Amino acid sequence: MEYKSIKQVRTLERKRVLLRLDLNVPLINGQVDKHGTWRLQRVLPTLQYLIESKSKIIIVAHLGRPDGKRVDSLSLRPVAEALGKLLAKSIDFWDKDLRSYEDDSWNINDGQVVMLENIRFEAGETANDDALAFDLSKLADIYVDDAFANMHRTHASMVAICNHLPGYIGLLVAQEIEELSQALFNKKGLVAVLGGSKIATKIKLIKRFVQKADSVLLGGALANTMLAAQGIKLGKSVVDKKSLTLAKKLLDKKIHIPQDAIVASSLNARTSYMVDIDQIRVSDMVLDIGPQTIKDFSNIIKNAKLIIWNGPLGYIENDLFDDGSKKILQAMIKSPAKIIIGGGETVELVQRLDMQDDIDFMSTGGGAMLTYLQGDRLLALEKLKVE
Repeated sequence: MEYKSIKQVRTLERKRVLLRLDLNVPLINGQVDKHGTWRLQRVLPTLQYLIESKSKIIIVAHLGRPDGKRVDSLSLRPVAEALGKLLAKSIDFWDKDLRSYEDDSWNINDGQVVMLENIRFEAGETANDDALAFDLSKLADIYVDDAFANMHRTHASMVAICNHLPGYIGLLVAQEIEELSQALFNKKGLVAVLGGSKIATKIKLIKRFVQKADSVLLGGALANTMLAAQGIKLGKSVVDKKSLTLAKKLLDKKIHIPQDAIVASSLNARTSYMVDIDQIRVSDMVLDIGPQTIKDFSNIIKNAKLIIWNGPLGYIENDLFDDGSKKILQAMIKSPAKIIIGGGETVELVQRLDMQDDIDFMSTGGGAMLTYLQGDRLLALEKLKVE
């Protein structure tokens, strides 16, 4: 499917551009956390392109879940300041009701950047309210969506806005589609590494990768559910019991699950031990993959040509249980394969280990990445397809 790109706009000079960005970054003491800076850096190419094109740029974005109310701690003001520093350009912050800025929008200078206050302060945003979208449209001549991470949301600034303004994808969204599409059209050598907690959210993705990939490696609570579906006793481990029947139907020779595990008595434990997967006691919790599983997975990875990784393989919130994910990451980097990763926890782990420069592509999307890869609709993206 082909989408209308910002680069196809004949002239952007003097055009008021409503630019939807994903700026949902962590704040610590009112400042953007260092792990959130990479997300801001990813939007710079589109911003710079519009600035060089002498557009009048109005950024619309969200932060957190204020539920349609103004919450001071979720203001985008510190994000605007951090983004301005990266851009080496001051960003004017419009913190009043967006409807009061229609006249001001005509007076924005060519190449100037302004940012609206958190769009989720508006109750109509998450309801995909057409009236809110219409109010937004009065501020601009065209709409550019560069918020791939939010494209699985049917929100007013993502979907309804396209009813009122001609819309285009930005440079980041174009890159996301290009990179992730490789997993959909790759012919051989694809290895998918999937972790996380709920199997229900990844059923379609696992099915898709069984069709597309050479191997699917499962870890985390995702693997626990598959093990439980085979009748293996897992003690106190997290298992998605509602998905056991679905998990049984997923069993396939391409799917590889742990043969041993690192277990402990609780998530906050400071001691652990290794067991074979069929030797787990009633008081145990599976919290990481074991050394034999690391070896087995690494042997598969070393022959891969393309690796897609979404979701940690253990409970990485406790550093006692991040060894499996770290060693599998190291195996990926040693392999000749191209590496594409996504999902908040996965990206966070890579950043914590300072290995981001060894990754070929880090998707900004978590839910959006999964939705795209499993072949489900991204309505916000469909709105921008070439007719």
